[in-house]
Amino acid sequence: MSDTPATTTVPTDGLGPTASGPAEEKEHRNGRRRLFVGGGVLLGIGALATAAAFTDFALLDLGAGGLGGESNGYNIQVSTGQEPTVGSVARWVEANPDAEAVTIPGSDSLSPGGGPLTVRLPVRNASEKLDSTLSLTLENTTENPSAADRAYTGLLRFSYAEVDDASSAPAQWKPVGSGVLGASGSTSTVKLGDLAPESGRVVVLRISLADGADQEATNAANGGGTAIQARFDGSSR
Repeated sequence: MSDTPATTTVPTDGLGPTASGPAEEKEHRNGRRRLFVGGGVLLGIGALATAAAFTDFALLDLGAGGLGGESNGYNIQVSTGQEPTVGSVARWVEANPDAEAVTIPGSDSLSPGGGPLTVRLPVRNASEKLDSTLSLTLENTTENPSAADRAYTGLLRFSYAEVDDASSAPAQWKPVGSGVLGASGSTSTVKLGDLAPESGRVVVLRISLADGADQEATNAANGGGTAIQARFDGSSR
């Protein structure tokens, strides 16, 4: 059996050769590992020193006071006074979420085939900066209608005109949607003209009671009545 010969080194102190083996080599390797670890620590310190530099920043408030605000609000208003022009309206109301009532002289005396009622409805875009679309729908809001009420509703006819001055009767009329209250209880919606900021117009409604298909159909509406609500819808653009 042969043994692995030990290596010899010449010491620097001149005292003669010294044997070295596996233990000394392990210690030598550990020394190199410590050197590497030390180098890593030094590198870490170098990184920290690099981060300690001058810094600065800048802030910008977008919109110089923010985005939106009261001047950017959107609002549609109406009048219940039946004024002939927007400029003559005494009091604008929101009518939202609760409806406002418009008094119509003669509303209880419509006769089949007789003359119509006219209702002037001033409406305006009260927004300071936003344009508005506008549409109109008439809705049947009668609660627990009787047979006579339903027959009366079926004979109602509706048309409208958009004017700047309703002091005199409009020359041209258009049906409000289909011109009648359909099975859904409403007329189809009609698109009105757009409104610039802080501008408006007068929408004039003409309401009449038509003759029935025969005398029996006309008589069926005797004593009936219908509650009608005009709904203006707008959206900013």
